Amino acid sequence: MRIKGKSLRHALVLLLLLSGPALAFELDDLQDRLNQTEALKGRFEQQRYLADLDTRLKSTGHFLYERDARMVWVLETPIADRLVFTAENAPDDADRDSAAGAGNDRQRQQVGTLLLQLLQGDWQGLQERFTLDVTGTDDAWQVTLEPKAKALRQRFTRIELKGADYLDDVALHAANEDVLRVRFFDQQPFDPAATEAVDGTSR
Repeated sequence: MRIKGKSLRHALVLLLLLSGPALAFELDDLQDRLNQTEALKGRFEQQRYLADLDTRLKSTGHFLYERDARMVWVLETPIADRLVFTAENAPDDADRDSAAGAGNDRQRQQVGTLLLQLLQGDWQGLQERFTLDVTGTDDAWQVTLEPKAKALRQRFTRIELKGADYLDDVALHAANEDVLRVRFFDQQPFDPAATEAVDGTSR
């Protein structure tokens, strides 16, 4: 019986050691992961589901992110557009007169502001407005944000984030059942000093 009891204790200790890192994955771990990248570029595929029309609208493009500086969001299809989100949470003046209509600007500004807060580590600012639930491991993590204020809940019900080394997927669920999903791919760090990267012309 002693041998069996000792073996059981060893098995429990081993189980705890194996499961510990997954169970211990928290917001600080995610922050450390995202903070490893100072500048990031890649491509995105954006899909909007309009519940009233039961229609899906797809657009594609590329982006550039520079920590503590800006997010350059370049839409390529179905129309050409370019927005620059800065730390002040507003598009640069040079991009306010975009060729695209202003109908989608507010939603894209919300996405751009959210991405900046996430990538720059403004979790404190997000926690003031959202309840955050972090699950998964550093190889496959997920964060669900639910708005606290009534005014925010009237606009959307939750935001879902997924990723591994980088943020790979964002889904905004609107109160009217519309869904905006952005998938990122071909992501890689880059040197912000490169002229083409700063100008947002590289891919």
